[in-house]
Amino acid sequence: MTDPNQYLRLQLGDTSFLLPSSSGFTIEQRENLITNKSPEGNVAAWRVVQATRLPAYCLDAALRVTRQHLWHRAVFLDTLPQAVGLTVDEVQLLPRAETVISPFMPLGLPPTRLGHLFSGAWVTGHRALLVFEPKALAAYLQSLGEE
Repeated sequence: MTDPNQYLRLQLGDTSFLLPSSSGFTIEQRENLITNKSPEGNVAAWRVVQATRLPAYCLDAALRVTRQHLWHRAVFLDTLPQAVGLTVDEVQLLPRAETVISPFMPLGLPPTRLGHLFSGAWVTGHRALLVFEPKALAAYLQSLGEE
């Protein structure tokens, strides 16, 4: 069981983001997923649960859909109407004592109907890791559809 104040570090290429563990998620190995072998569409892979295909999208560091094939896992957010996933190169559950999150409000209009994608940042040394707002991230991923 995860501590609600812990964070999962998600690595997309050379960039890392944080996801609050309180958001509810499932981590799947690539081998347990059905990968999209077609060069078309936004979905990188599907997780099959009780005959339902849950999509996972591959995003670059700018959160644009990409079709790179080096990812090893997918993190599925427990959300309604169905879970939706994000492929990642690496995941790591960070110890609670290591992360001190500073909340902030991004400028401009929110990109999803549920708000901005980020709600805070963890500044460590000379780098800052943005913290995803789980509901907004799920809404963003769901908006990508299976085109």
